[in-house]
Amino acid sequence: MPDPDFLIEDRAPGRPLVISFGFAQWERPPAFDYQGRLKKVEWNLGDSFQKIHLRDTRLAWYLKGIQGLGPDLPSTLDSLRGLIDELRPAHTVMLGQSMGGYGAILYGQALGVERVVAFGPLSTMDLASALRLGDRRWMSVMQALQDQGIPGASTDLLGLLADRGAGHPKLRLHYGCLPDAPEHGPENLDLFHARRFQALAGTSVRLHPGAAHAVSEHLRARCELDTVLLEELFDVAADLVHSRRQPQLTDDWIQWIAENRIRNADMAGMIQAMAANGIAGITARSAIATVLRDPIYRWAARTFSSIDVSRA
Repeated sequence: MPDPDFLIEDRAPGRPLVISFGFAQWERPPAFDYQGRLKKVEWNLGDSFQKIHLRDTRLAWYLKGIQGLGPDLPSTLDSLRGLIDELRPAHTVMLGQSMGGYGAILYGQALGVERVVAFGPLSTMDLASALRLGDRRWMSVMQALQDQGIPGASTDLLGLLADRGAGHPKLRLHYGCLPDAPEHGPENLDLFHARRFQALAGTSVRLHPGAAHAVSEHLRARCELDTVLLEELFDVAADLVHSRRQPQLTDDWIQWIAENRIRNADMAGMIQAMAANGIAGITARSAIATVLRDPIYRWAARTFSSIDVSRA
């Protein structure tokens, strides 16, 4: 029997809930893509939240449900409603990229969640619409869905969201601008979907000129993904978050962090000391995380690991 395509982490009724949707993998089974990343977000945030991770190993853009939760979409949604009722979250946010972004919006509107954060989601899986657009990227999936009795009209997220009127989730969407299928023209084909979503009230669309379709991977490579997730999931102001590209602390503080960690200082005590000097908790935690990921710090920590630095 295959492993279920869902994973529940950190049950704590009353805490916020983030439901993440894995994106398509063609060379290997899809994974729970945001599992590790959300742990980092939790550390930077300095607060815990509940998590449900979903994936679609059938690569059906979540339109056929999720194995382990139900044999089809309606039964899967019923199972998720039951889980959400059990977890009693303060609020629920859906998160996903590409196929996962489509799934996050599809399930978010059906379950009536407050917010959906998605990177590069399509607005429809309708074969006829894709042909009109000239978008041949996932036509085989669209054809298979149509052959299996899922009509294209039922996959149009704009129609589904419009049916909910003002009650649809607030959408926070990110799209790249670089063409990821140059043979189909100089424009990123995702921008067609961005323009459709942008017409919806309560929708925020952010464009990333240096990204193609895989926006979250682009942000990860630029060390900006954690900042974007904190802002979009939990409304943490970007100017509070320390990163190598946008440092919020001076070099003296960075050196202080590195020296204290090499001396095995307790991180909770470090954060308290920084707070006593007027540094926000989110800045302190994100700065420590940035230092610990730095290859120069890692080299220094290895170099001095055999030295009793506490006596230095």
